[in-house]
Amino acid sequence: MESSDVSSGAGAARWLSIHDDLLRGLAHAFSNRVATVGGIAALLDSSRVPDERVVSGLRSDADRLNGLLEQLRQLPRRDDADLEPLMPGDSVRAALALFEHHAGYRDARCTVVVADDVQPVRVDPASLRHALCVALVSTTRVGAGHAGATRAGVRVALSTEGDVVRIEVSTDGSTGEGDADALALDAGAISWLLARSHGRGHASPYGCLIELPTLAASRRAQESAG
Repeated sequence: MESSDVSSGAGAARWLSIHDDLLRGLAHAFSNRVATVGGIAALLDSSRVPDERVVSGLRSDADRLNGLLEQLRQLPRRDDADLEPLMPGDSVRAALALFEHHAGYRDARCTVVVADDVQPVRVDPASLRHALCVALVSTTRVGAGHAGATRAGVRVALSTEGDVVRIEVSTDGSTGEGDADALALDAGAISWLLARSHGRGHASPYGCLIELPTLAASRRAQESAG
């Protein structure tokens, strides 16, 4: 297994392609919720005494719109964002919530396995979410291609080995020879996204692997540099 390097332009182009797909999915979800709210408003206009079920439905859709808005705010990235300590499992959950809006893979089945010893990391939170989205899209695309359906199974496994936190995103079956170039490009985009966080993306026989230094290792490196 080897790490992949791509130019900044290639990494940015790959992420922007996935970003646009996620943005379209979120826009579709917003459109559905707004249409529902509009329908409820019409019912309220035609009723002197609002039905409690209608009011409850309006509250529910308002909560859903707030959730979608929060996810929308997670899509932009900043080159000057601060690095923050966080548990990688939190980023995985946030990335999966975004990934659910990808138009091509809404039915993908994702399983998350977290080892007991997973350590915190120090990263740009947005870049890690985005890198995870790249890994999820890349691996699901490969799995769906071999399964012939968008319901390809994807497994996200988190573990710590020494000073490195590993997030392995893998498909149910082995990838084919024709998948190597695409996986290498995606792994390179992951490395580009995580460069400031000292993370790396790798193409594996089953998908993509993300490696990040633990928080303790990052602090030691920072102290040595200082």
